[in-house]
Amino acid sequence: MRLATFLLASATLVSPTFAADLGVLKSLDLCDTLGVSGLTLSSSSNCLQVSAELTYEFRWGDYKGDRPVLGSSYSTSIDWNAPDGNANDWDSWLDVYLTAVGTSSTDFGPAKATIVLYGYEYNEVQNLVPDPSGEFSVDEAYFSVGDQTVLTAGIRGTSVFNSDDDDAFGWLDSFISYETGGVAFDGGKGKYGTEGHVIQLTHNLGGGFTTGIALENLDEDGSLIGVLNYGSDTLTAHISVLAGGVLDGSLDDLAIHTGVTAIFDAFKLRGAFAATNDGWWNALASAETTIDMFTLAATIDGTSERELGLVASASAKLNDSFTVKLAARYLDADTTVNDDEGAEIRARVEYKATEALTLAAEAGHLWTGANAPSGTQSITDGLLELTWAPGGNFEATTAIAANTIGAYKLSFTATKSYE
Repeated sequence: MRLATFLLASATLVSPTFAADLGVLKSLDLCDTLGVSGLTLSSSSNCLQVSAELTYEFRWGDYKGDRPVLGSSYSTSIDWNAPDGNANDWDSWLDVYLTAVGTSSTDFGPAKATIVLYGYEYNEVQNLVPDPSGEFSVDEAYFSVGDQTVLTAGIRGTSVFNSDDDDAFGWLDSFISYETGGVAFDGGKGKYGTEGHVIQLTHNLGGGFTTGIALENLDEDGSLIGVLNYGSDTLTAHISVLAGGVLDGSLDDLAIHTGVTAIFDAFKLRGAFAATNDGWWNALASAETTIDMFTLAATIDGTSERELGLVASASAKLNDSFTVKLAARYLDADTTVNDDEGAEIRARVEYKATEALTLAAEAGHLWTGANAPSGTQSITDGLLELTWAPGGNFEATTAIAANTIGAYKLSFTATKSYE
């Protein structure tokens, strides 16, 4: 579906005429009673909440060569491979989300029906060869009912499997956590299915404890999931377990993820661990402290395939306008799967020119060892970035980046949301 058609459908969904046809009035009484805020419409028995998000990104340059610098983990800020030098590359990508949540009151608690529509149009061009794609689909469609105990069923993009409390502190990810997305419970193999078609049951035990059990990934081979969570002002923790293949009776994919974060005044500590029955494990320990204007962080992590990763970072808010950031990270992995080794130093300066306008400059230098995918390299890169955030949940960023192996990239990204 073309974007214009999608936006027309969205406008129709929330128009007064459409609402009137459904017998919905512009009274917020029921929504206030149910604690629903944002853009809402209500009748005597139902509250409709509508939200949306639109993101556009354009990139141009020479950055799509097939020679990786250090696995897929080179730079979280610039995100590229080496150039191939043949011809220009570019991407134009538009994402649209539209969410409608209908809520009514029952004796068991609020009953909700949620529908999330998702559309995108994407044209990827490498060496002047276009590869367009697009889609418009129902991303989520589920109902939930309950207050302290909540039953949810349908198509959902949120799992009861809790994999939080696993992000490294600091402004720069470690090489490992950038690639695995924190602490990965599936080893990046994607075979441990969550979300999708689900039947979920969660319960608030009180005292900061919540628990959940679910059947998820029911549109494929199914997963049985259990979780226990704890949360307070100073401590969050969880343990999640998963058994895959429940529908075919194999139960051959087992995984666990656990994490804890503790906050003590100016100190933060975090630890996380994930493992599977096929021998994969991923562990992380991270700490952060704030002393006057300085924030210091350090992380050590490792996996059964990538042996050791280290990262340390510091940031200093010099005044209301200037922030300076420094970081260094290291990876040593000697495996049969992916022999990566390298180190990187990186610096970033941010200047808040006005309440809405922020300028940033970033530079880094990377060394890779002989066992890295592209062999020994020494690469310097730089980034200039302008971010405009005038309010109203709108933000736009323009950036230019280049490195000493010939890659360069111009980019523009804009995001607007309402709720």
